[in-house]
Amino acid sequence: MKKIDVYKGEVHLLEEVSELEDYLSGLEDGSFLTFDWETTGLDYDAIPLLLSLHQRGKYPVTVPVDYMFRKGLPMKDISRVCNKEFKRLRLIAHNAKYDSMINVMNGIKDENCQIVADTLIMVHLYNPEIPKQLEKRVEADFGYKKKTFEEISGKKWAKINWTTDGDSLLELLAGYAGEDTYWTTKLYYKYKDLLDEDAWNILRKIEMPMVNILRDAKIRGVKINVPLLKDMEVEVTKRLKYIVDEIFKECGCVFNLNSPKQKQEIFFDKLKLPVISYTKKGGRSTDSGTAEEWAEMGYPIGKLLTEYSELNKLDSGYIKAIPNLVDKEDVLRGDINSCGTETGRCSSSNPNLQNQPNNSDFPIRKAFVPRPGYVFINYDYSQLELRVMAHMSKDKHFLEVFRNGEDPHGDVARRLGISRKGAKVVNFGVLYGMGPQKLARTIEVPESEAKKIITKDYMETYSGFAKWKEKTENFARKNGYVKNLFGRIRRLRDATISPDSDRKAFYGALRKAVNTKIQGTGADIVKIATIATINEYKRRGLDAHFLLQVHDELLIEARIDQALEAEKILKSCMENSVKLDVPLDVDGKIILNWSEMKDDKCVSYPFRFDFSIYSGVLTNDK
Repeated sequence: MKKIDVYKGEVHLLEEVSELEDYLSGLEDGSFLTFDWETTGLDYDAIPLLLSLHQRGKYPVTVPVDYMFRKGLPMKDISRVCNKEFKRLRLIAHNAKYDSMINVMNGIKDENCQIVADTLIMVHLYNPEIPKQLEKRVEADFGYKKKTFEEISGKKWAKINWTTDGDSLLELLAGYAGEDTYWTTKLYYKYKDLLDEDAWNILRKIEMPMVNILRDAKIRGVKINVPLLKDMEVEVTKRLKYIVDEIFKECGCVFNLNSPKQKQEIFFDKLKLPVISYTKKGGRSTDSGTAEEWAEMGYPIGKLLTEYSELNKLDSGYIKAIPNLVDKEDVLRGDINSCGTETGRCSSSNPNLQNQPNNSDFPIRKAFVPRPGYVFINYDYSQLELRVMAHMSKDKHFLEVFRNGEDPHGDVARRLGISRKGAKVVNFGVLYGMGPQKLARTIEVPESEAKKIITKDYMETYSGFAKWKEKTENFARKNGYVKNLFGRIRRLRDATISPDSDRKAFYGALRKAVNTKIQGTGADIVKIATIATINEYKRRGLDAHFLLQVHDELLIEARIDQALEAEKILKSCMENSVKLDVPLDVDGKIILNWSEMKDDKCVSYPFRFDFSIYSGVLTNDK
């Protein structure tokens, strides 16, 4: 064992397997232990460099792995000891999804690990709007500026060749890793006292169970039809060139579409288009939102710019990007982040599948395909947020609509005397604060009529919702926060200020209050259903796996011969894991690529599948 001086104490670098055995066996049963892996990168198969462990009141200890260090211990010995001793302890991590993934990939089994808390999630549950990065939290919460490894070593992590430089960096890495676990332990005990009972219930029953589910989704990944995307790229390039030529033709000149200054001169000074909004520096905005507004106002250039923006985003963010993100087996392993939004909704990255453009000419979902011998099961909640609103507001009309299996948009259209398309816009516009000006353009009515629809007709007709909305806003104004149905909190300080001091911030906070109650509740319903589904798959021993979640939609990959059973479980769990005053309905089917979910011409399994082609794949029929 070697002692290394860091921060206000020291870190012990273990050099023998027996030292790790002695350290872990000496910890009391049921005591808390923080752990953290340092690895060569952030991929699911990154090589472990060093394991850091810390318990309150003790020095951190670090265990180097022999992949890169001459003094490192064999990974098989580390995993053997951890499998034996971890199951007696309650483990803590910061970003447990990643550290748990390194465990699994290196032989430390879930059944031997009881990870009870993730300090990153604890911070998010306390206040989802504050930074969760460890260094930032340590500085904000404890006044200590923790150095990054680059600041300590003078080397960028991604540029380090651990094979040649590992031994010279080992002590620096041990000190850095020891600090990580030391401060993670401090964070745990700080936020342990800050979280209320509701937050603890969400941590135990929702967020910690989601850790392993999201981890396993990353490890498994989803198969991508790369040649299809390559073909799309050729066609998109042609289409983009055509749109650019049309833009130049409409403007009467050629200019740089990536230059805000040139666009301002062409759009505002030459074409005399209306200014919709301003940039932070006070310039006339030419962003995509402005183009959309121009399109809604009937300007041809607005429609062209919107199409160009959407297609360019699709091309650069997905069609070109995804092939560069897959592995040699054409498997994409993106990240689904349970703490990615303030409302509790999951976000996704590498790539961001939450904001993928819905383009029927270039459906990128078609490139997402199941492995041979498997199918996709894709189910989506039907009008989840409106159902949540009906439950929370107890509005008699909405309760009646959903209990009778009727159409909520049709009900609004009938009662307010507008089209169903307009009613759909009004429903979500009222929920999330759409102004009368935008509503007027969207449903093509005078602004005065749009204002009357929002502020009078809708609120008087659906008075239960109106009273609940007012009650929610008043609670936020008085208390500076709201909670969703399960107790997930969102702090809204701006709701307590005077609207005269900052009108935009004040009314924005009130909109967030309503949004959080509804969207946040829906988000947790989806998570609870996901947990129930995966637990049931495991209980029955099914070869069925969660792959993706996009808003209220779940994508499962299941072995063909088990698909019907897996589908039945998914549908039941989505509809019954949470009981509201209205039924939770879902739509879905079994498909051969992700885009087929939205294709009404595609019927679900088993009506169109030829089982003979899978004769060599199916085993263990159930």
